[in-house]
Amino acid sequence: MESKRKDEQGVAKKKPRRTLIYTVVMALYAILVKVVFFMRIEGRENIPKGKNVVLMGNHQCILDPLTLALCTPDREIHFMGKKELFQNRLFGWVLRKVHAFPVDRGNIDMGAVRTAMNVLKDGDTLGIFPEGTRSRTGHMLPLLGGASMIALKSGCDVVPVYIDGRYKPFRRMKVYIGRSVAMDDLRAGRMGRESVDALAERIQASFSELSGGKSLPPAEG
Repeated sequence: MESKRKDEQGVAKKKPRRTLIYTVVMALYAILVKVVFFMRIEGRENIPKGKNVVLMGNHQCILDPLTLALCTPDREIHFMGKKELFQNRLFGWVLRKVHAFPVDRGNIDMGAVRTAMNVLKDGDTLGIFPEGTRSRTGHMLPLLGGASMIALKSGCDVVPVYIDGRYKPFRRMKVYIGRSVAMDDLRAGRMGRESVDALAERIQASFSELSGGKSLPPAEG
């Protein structure tokens, strides 16, 4: 079995591996976003080298997982996807081949949580959309606690990624990758609702900083 060096936080990243379907899909998508969406990605240097991470992105379009995957061309990312996407046998097979796994969003899906934790323990990188579903307003929805819980328990760095743009043809899009969210103090204490909520607030603040405030809903009144 491949040996992996454990860092102070997280697990040493696996050596880069390439699966055929993942490679083909990402190569075609990279061409698409350059030609059609003029996409530019900033901040790749903020993703820690040599160890796996949890990438957290805002969610507004079915293409967001592919966009998040473009942020880390040196590794293949594993994603949660709503279980309904896996009901079609062919599409479900393709999703599994590109490292997606199902989650029941209507319930506390401990099976999906365990799968996510195992992905990180194995040295792979996990992509999560902490809103839990797509936003239709252009602003981020309240963050769910499950993503923060996984991040705290895993010991991995959490890197926020803000996708700015609506995937309209020939309209420029930008993707901003932020620095890892500080959470050493939260891990030092007992993990509970308070620490999970505190991390969610920090992640939300990171998205706000990356987006220049556009991720936040407009103030009432």
